[in-house]
Amino acid sequence: MPKRRDSLRPGDHIYSDRCLRVYFHHGIYVGKATVTNSSNVVKEINDAVIHFMGVGKSSSKLPCETCGHNSRTIGVVITCLDCFLEGQSLYVYKYDVPYLKLRFKRSGTCSVNPSRPVDEVLKTALDYLKDQNFGKKYNFFFNNCEDFATRCKTGEAMNNQFSGLLFGFSLPGVLGYRATKGIYEAITDD
Repeated sequence: MPKRRDSLRPGDHIYSDRCLRVYFHHGIYVGKATVTNSSNVVKEINDAVIHFMGVGKSSSKLPCETCGHNSRTIGVVITCLDCFLEGQSLYVYKYDVPYLKLRFKRSGTCSVNPSRPVDEVLKTALDYLKDQNFGKKYNFFFNNCEDFATRCKTGEAMNNQFSGLLFGFSLPGVLGYRATKGIYEAITDD
Protein backbone atom coordinates (compact mmCIF):
# COMPACT_ATOMS: atom_id res chain seq x y z
CA MET A 1 0.00 0.00 0.00
CA PRO A 2 1.46 3.42 -0.95
CA LYS A 3 2.77 5.60 1.89
CA ARG A 4 2.44 9.31 2.50
CA ARG A 5 5.54 11.49 2.55
CA ASP A 6 4.82 12.73 6.05
CA SER A 7 4.96 9.13 7.38
CA LEU A 8 8.63 8.67 6.37
CA ARG A 9 11.39 8.54 8.96
CA PRO A 10 15.13 8.97 8.37
CA GLY A 11 16.70 5.58 7.72
CA ASP A 12 13.60 4.11 6.05
CA HIS A 13 14.29 1.85 3.08
CA ILE A 14 11.87 3.18 0.49
CA TYR A 15 11.00 1.99 -2.99
CA SER A 16 8.98 3.13 -5.96
CA ASP A 17 7.52 1.23 -8.89
CA ARG A 18 8.99 1.48 -12.37
CA CYS A 19 8.01 0.24 -15.82
CA LEU A 20 4.39 -0.67 -15.02
CA ARG A 21 5.42 -2.24 -11.67
CA VAL A 22 7.71 -4.75 -13.38
CA TYR A 23 10.47 -3.73 -10.96
CA PHE A 24 11.11 -1.22 -8.15
CA HIS A 25 13.73 1.46 -7.51
CA HIS A 26 15.10 1.45 -3.93
CA GLY A 27 16.82 3.98 -1.69
CA ILE A 28 17.38 5.15 1.88
CA TYR A 29 15.30 8.11 3.06
CA VAL A 30 17.49 10.68 4.82
CA GLY A 31 15.07 13.54 5.48
CA LYS A 32 16.78 16.90 5.88
CA ALA A 33 20.14 17.02 4.08
CA THR A 34 22.51 19.22 2.10
CA VAL A 35 22.85 18.79 -1.67
CA THR A 36 25.08 20.46 -4.25
CA ASN A 37 23.48 21.30 -7.58
CA SER A 38 25.12 21.32 -11.01
CA SER A 39 26.24 24.96 -10.48
CA ASN A 40 28.02 23.94 -7.23
CA VAL A 41 25.44 25.79 -5.12
CA VAL A 42 24.96 24.11 -1.72
CA LYS A 43 21.33 23.89 -0.62
CA GLU A 44 19.43 22.23 2.22
CA ILE A 45 16.39 20.14 1.28
CA ASN A 46 13.80 18.46 3.49
CA ASP A 47 13.10 15.19 1.67
CA ALA A 48 16.48 13.74 0.67
CA VAL A 49 17.04 10.16 -0.51
CA ILE A 50 20.35 8.35 -1.09
CA HIS A 51 20.16 5.72 -3.82
CA PHE A 52 22.28 3.79 -6.31
CA MET A 53 21.63 4.80 -9.92
CA GLY A 54 22.47 2.80 -13.03
CA VAL A 55 22.74 4.10 -16.56
CA GLY A 56 19.47 5.40 -17.98
CA LYS A 57 17.49 5.03 -14.74
CA SER A 58 16.06 8.55 -14.82
CA SER A 59 13.67 9.92 -17.42
CA SER A 60 14.49 13.60 -16.77
CA LYS A 61 16.90 15.50 -19.05
CA LEU A 62 17.23 18.76 -17.09
CA PRO A 63 18.79 19.17 -13.63
CA CYS A 64 16.17 19.26 -10.86
CA GLU A 65 15.43 22.75 -9.50
CA THR A 66 15.08 21.42 -5.95
CA CYS A 67 18.14 19.18 -5.59
CA GLY A 68 20.17 19.70 -8.76
CA HIS A 69 20.10 16.01 -9.71
CA ASN A 70 21.05 15.39 -13.31
CA SER A 71 19.76 12.25 -15.03
CA ARG A 72 23.25 11.56 -16.42
CA THR A 73 24.62 11.10 -12.89
CA ILE A 74 25.22 7.46 -12.05
CA GLY A 75 26.48 5.72 -8.93
CA VAL A 76 25.47 6.57 -5.36
CA VAL A 77 23.54 9.87 -5.42
CA ILE A 78 21.51 12.08 -3.11
CA THR A 79 18.34 13.57 -4.57
CA CYS A 80 15.05 14.99 -3.45
CA LEU A 81 12.16 12.58 -2.96
CA ASP A 82 10.47 13.81 -6.17
CA CYS A 83 13.52 12.85 -8.28
CA PHE A 84 13.62 9.46 -6.57
CA LEU A 85 9.92 8.80 -7.18
CA GLU A 86 9.74 10.14 -10.77
CA GLY A 87 5.99 10.59 -10.37
CA GLN A 88 5.42 7.01 -9.16
CA SER A 89 4.04 5.62 -5.87
CA LEU A 90 6.00 5.57 -2.61
CA TYR A 91 6.37 2.42 -0.48
CA VAL A 92 8.35 1.47 2.65
CA TYR A 93 10.28 -1.81 2.60
CA LYS A 94 9.54 -4.02 5.61
CA TYR A 95 12.16 -5.84 7.70
CA ASP A 96 11.93 -8.68 10.21
CA VAL A 97 8.97 -10.18 8.31
CA PRO A 98 8.16 -13.76 9.44
CA TYR A 99 8.90 -16.45 6.82
CA LEU A 100 5.23 -17.44 6.67
CA LYS A 101 4.13 -13.89 5.79
CA LEU A 102 7.02 -13.58 3.35
CA ARG A 103 5.53 -16.31 1.20
CA PHE A 104 2.53 -14.05 0.47
CA LYS A 105 4.44 -10.82 -0.20
CA ARG A 106 5.74 -9.63 -3.55
CA SER A 107 9.48 -10.10 -3.91
CA GLY A 108 11.47 -6.90 -3.57
CA THR A 109 9.18 -5.45 -0.88
CA CYS A 110 10.36 -7.03 2.38
CA SER A 111 12.97 -9.18 4.12
CA VAL A 112 13.14 -11.66 7.00
CA ASN A 113 16.34 -9.96 8.17
CA PRO A 114 16.20 -7.43 11.01
CA SER A 115 17.16 -3.81 10.37
CA ARG A 116 20.18 -2.21 11.98
CA PRO A 117 19.69 0.92 14.14
CA VAL A 118 18.85 4.13 12.25
CA ASP A 119 22.19 5.81 12.98
CA GLU A 120 24.08 2.85 11.45
CA VAL A 121 21.78 2.80 8.40
CA LEU A 122 22.32 6.52 7.75
CA LYS A 123 26.08 6.33 8.39
CA THR A 124 26.42 3.46 5.90
CA ALA A 125 24.42 5.29 3.22
CA LEU A 126 26.32 8.56 3.79
CA ASP A 127 29.68 6.74 3.66
CA TYR A 128 28.77 5.20 0.27
CA LEU A 129 27.65 8.64 -0.92
CA LYS A 130 30.89 10.26 0.25
CA ASP A 131 32.97 7.58 -1.47
CA GLN A 132 30.71 7.68 -4.57
CA ASN A 133 31.08 3.94 -4.59
CA PHE A 134 29.02 0.85 -3.86
CA GLY A 135 31.60 -1.79 -4.62
CA LYS A 136 31.46 -3.06 -8.16
CA LYS A 137 29.74 -1.16 -10.95
CA TYR A 138 25.96 -1.20 -11.27
CA ASN A 139 24.46 -4.46 -12.47
CA PHE A 140 20.68 -4.86 -12.79
CA PHE A 141 20.78 -8.40 -11.33
CA PHE A 142 23.68 -8.54 -8.88
CA ASN A 143 24.66 -5.04 -7.72
CA ASN A 144 21.71 -2.69 -7.90
CA CYS A 145 19.66 -0.22 -5.89
CA GLU A 146 17.98 -2.93 -3.79
CA ASP A 147 21.38 -4.46 -2.97
CA PHE A 148 22.51 -0.98 -1.89
CA ALA A 149 19.48 -0.31 0.33
CA THR A 150 19.46 -3.76 1.97
CA ARG A 151 23.22 -3.44 2.63
CA CYS A 152 22.61 -0.13 4.38
CA LYS A 153 19.74 -1.58 6.43
CA THR A 154 21.12 -5.01 7.36
CA GLY A 155 24.83 -5.03 6.58
CA GLU A 156 24.26 -7.57 3.79
CA ALA A 157 23.41 -6.82 0.16
CA MET A 158 20.41 -8.79 -1.09
CA ASN A 159 18.24 -8.46 -4.17
CA ASN A 160 14.89 -10.02 -3.29
CA GLN A 161 13.28 -8.91 -6.57
CA PHE A 162 15.67 -11.01 -8.62
CA SER A 163 15.96 -13.95 -6.22
CA GLY A 164 12.17 -14.16 -5.83
CA LEU A 165 11.61 -14.01 -9.56
CA LEU A 166 14.17 -16.68 -10.44
CA PHE A 167 14.28 -18.97 -7.44
CA GLY A 168 11.12 -18.38 -5.41
CA PHE A 169 10.66 -16.29 -2.32
CA SER A 170 11.80 -18.64 0.45
CA LEU A 171 14.99 -20.19 1.79
CA PRO A 172 15.73 -22.02 -1.51
CA GLY A 173 15.33 -18.66 -3.29
CA VAL A 174 17.86 -16.97 -1.02
CA LEU A 175 20.33 -19.86 -1.39
CA GLY A 176 19.85 -20.01 -5.17
CA TYR A 177 20.41 -16.27 -5.49
CA ARG A 178 23.54 -16.33 -3.33
CA ALA A 179 25.01 -19.24 -5.28
CA THR A 180 24.29 -17.57 -8.62
CA LYS A 181 25.71 -14.23 -7.43
CA GLY A 182 28.84 -15.98 -6.11
CA ILE A 183 29.41 -17.70 -9.46
CA TYR A 184 28.83 -14.42 -11.33
CA GLU A 185 31.34 -12.58 -9.12
CA ALA A 186 33.91 -15.35 -9.51
CA ILE A 187 33.83 -15.27 -13.32
CA THR A 188 33.58 -11.50 -13.95
CA ASP A 189 35.68 -8.46 -13.20
CA ASP A 190 32.62 -6.21 -12.63
